[in-house]
Amino acid sequence: MIRLHFNRTGRQPTTWLLDVPIFTVCPNCAFTPPEARRYVGSRYGLVGSFTCAACGAKVTITDGDCYPPVRFTADVPGKPQVSFIYEDVYRLNWADMERAGAALCTSLIPAGEKGYVDVEAALRALEVEIARLNLPHAPAPLPDGVTWVPLPLRAWLDALHTLGV
Repeated sequence: MIRLHFNRTGRQPTTWLLDVPIFTVCPNCAFTPPEARRYVGSRYGLVGSFTCAACGAKVTITDGDCYPPVRFTADVPGKPQVSFIYEDVYRLNWADMERAGAALCTSLIPAGEKGYVDVEAALRALEVEIARLNLPHAPAPLPDGVTWVPLPLRAWLDALHTLGV
């Protein structure tokens, strides 16, 4: 199950990850191993790290101590750091949730100040709308440097792209 926590009480509404597969892509050379890690939060902001098997960069995965955003940063001695934000790559941020809801003419984010979004239920709603509109499947282009995405999130990206969100 992929769930996002949402919070409308802050200055800017946010969604953040609870328990989802995350890829271990290297922001420096775009090497992506064919397996995902489980994101289950962090310890003092450190989600984990690994050494890229292709270029040797030390890749650190951080968050705001279990709050968004999740950031991948590659550090290669003598080169500037390269990084990206996970929620933007997978389109699991507040703005994309609102745009997807607008395409369905319903909100994917339940009413209330705080709560949870079941991404798989939202994906099923998008797929029903795609079938209702009889739209051909359109695979989403992946962002620069990303060569592989875990299946449930690949389907999410493809559904958003097919609906033009």
